[in-house]
Amino acid sequence: MESLQRATPPLATAAARPDTAAMTPGSDTDGSPSRGTQVVLVMNHNRDPLGDLCTALARNGYEVHVGDSLAQSHRLVSELRPDVVLLNPLVLCAGGVELELLEGLQRDDDPVPVILLVEDLQALADARHARVPFRDFVLKPSSPTECLHRVDLALQTRTRVRGLHVRARQLESQVSIDFKTGLTSELYMKRILGLEWKRAQRHQNPLSLMLIDVDNFKGVNDTTEYAFGDEVLRRVAEALKSNVRETDFAARFGGDEFCVLLPQTSPAEAVQTALRIRQRISGMVVAKGSYQRQVTVSVGIDSYDGRGTGSVDTLRRNANRALQEAKRRGKNQVWLYSGCESAN
Repeated sequence: MESLQRATPPLATAAARPDTAAMTPGSDTDGSPSRGTQVVLVMNHNRDPLGDLCTALARNGYEVHVGDSLAQSHRLVSELRPDVVLLNPLVLCAGGVELELLEGLQRDDDPVPVILLVEDLQALADARHARVPFRDFVLKPSSPTECLHRVDLALQTRTRVRGLHVRARQLESQVSIDFKTGLTSELYMKRILGLEWKRAQRHQNPLSLMLIDVDNFKGVNDTTEYAFGDEVLRRVAEALKSNVRETDFAARFGGDEFCVLLPQTSPAEAVQTALRIRQRISGMVVAKGSYQRQVTVSVGIDSYDGRGTGSVDTLRRNANRALQEAKRRGKNQVWLYSGCESAN
């Protein structure tokens, strides 16, 4: 690509040529700070003389690429992702190539603002009718100063939108992860349970659910500090993580209860996994500060074969009955639901 040099007067002529780029980091010619390497794509399909506009953009620190045909713009879009698009359309219509190019740039979490150059308000109404994803517009003939101002505003808005999406992802992460153990949170696990249940039904695959309770955890909290109780939970969580597959889901359910969901896992396979977890934890001694405890867990299991009737609630209720039976039988036990357990 040819390079637009900001201090070169013939820039307007160069900018009128297709596929022209401009980027000069540092300071602008007036000594003001550069905006860095934000990319402006000028789709000059109507081939108006936009040299002064490209000059103004380059002098203000933008990297400018110009496509004066649909083919050139298509190639540029495939090679780079601009921060903002200035569209001087040839023919805007629903389902047209120009609209397809713009829609291909948009992402839910990172939309690329489009500034439309239009002849009159009727052209603007036509663009709205065609559902062109533009952020702003400028009536022609437009001044470079006005276009530059519109670009600045569009990029400020894009920065805010991206920041909001980042924050939303952070909040989602906080909701989906239990902060004490690093396992999946109870709220998010309920959503996963629903999705995996539907997947098991659709593909007629087995699905097993394991509920795990730390034995005598109340006594741990009553005779030690809460920080030690948290350490016990973290160590149990680590044991779960190291004894399940990447395709399984381990979560913390409430205070001292955990849950492991095992897709495509038969009852016998689930029991083997539970026995391995129980053995791993029973051989573990948790020590922190002046406190030390040997920890054990009780495990209740229920499975769905992917073919019969049932529900997520039934699966969880039966696993809980199996868990209570394991605790009734002396704790540090694994029990698979059989239907003969007490409902209490």
